[in-house]
Amino acid sequence: MIVVCPSCQSRYKFDEAKLGVRSKAKTKCTKCGAAIEIENPLIGSATLPPGAVTQPSADEPPFEEKVQTRPNVRDEEEVGGSTVAGKDLQRMGILELPRDKRYSLAVLQGAATGQIFPIGKVRTTIGRSGADVNLDDPEASRQHAALEILGDQAVLRDMGSTNGTFVDIDRIEQHVLNNQMEFRIGSHVLMFIVTDVE
Repeated sequence: MIVVCPSCQSRYKFDEAKLGVRSKAKTKCTKCGAAIEIENPLIGSATLPPGAVTQPSADEPPFEEKVQTRPNVRDEEEVGGSTVAGKDLQRMGILELPRDKRYSLAVLQGAATGQIFPIGKVRTTIGRSGADVNLDDPEASRQHAALEILGDQAVLRDMGSTNGTFVDIDRIEQHVLNNQMEFRIGSHVLMFIVTDVE
């Protein structure tokens, strides 16, 4: 994920798996020294059953992480120790797509017009390259936005993209999507589609 310093607007690549079960963490900007608050996109917005995840003990030191300053670094795939990441929760069956629904993204406008991308996991990234849904669009960032489906709710989150993510004419940081709702990434207009499975 991309984090932005609120003071100097510097951008950093941050491995969200390092957040584990914490909903928020703080780090310092390496350029200006300002505090950057990082919110866990999976845990922060997820509603988990009571007791599904154990919280860190009170005597555990507060989480502090140095952000990666190398641009375009892919997130690490492995999670070490006893930290539980969003993908671990998905493997454990705590975070999974509802079985009675099928989700997809249909491209209504842009170079990929007519394509339909099935959504098969809780968090799907959308971008120009290296994403779950790749759009051949110079106006899209490599990792532009993420679609997160948690329970009955689908949330579209901008991942610090250069040109923004839009719902109607509004630039959004995050927005709840309903069935057949449209959004724009670069020159592409996509529609979020939910169908019932019998």
